[in-house]
Amino acid sequence: MADRLSVDLDALDDFRTRLDTIKQQLDSSHHTIDSYDDAYGSDKVRDAMHHFESHWRDGRKHVEKTAETLANMAHESVKAIRKSDKDLADQLNKGVHNQGAPQ
Repeated sequence: MADRLSVDLDALDDFRTRLDTIKQQLDSSHHTIDSYDDAYGSDKVRDAMHHFESHWRDGRKHVEKTAETLANMAHESVKAIRKSDKDLADQLNKGVHNQGAPQ
């Protein structure tokens, strides 16, 4: 079966971490736009940026939710595969020890 399934669990866990970071950065993007209010140089530019941010909010929330869902799926997959791997190893070790025991 091992020849049919191969998962880089560290990479999958790293993917989860990256998705969490993306979600956090998207969540705080409105603060970033607000922090440049004085630097825009024009009220029209500032207003346009705030208009964009307010309309992007719905799309951003969808992306955040998708990233969160994928991150949770990756985390649960890693957890389940590691548990299965440990359970199989424990069963193999138990079987090896039982075979060596006197009858």
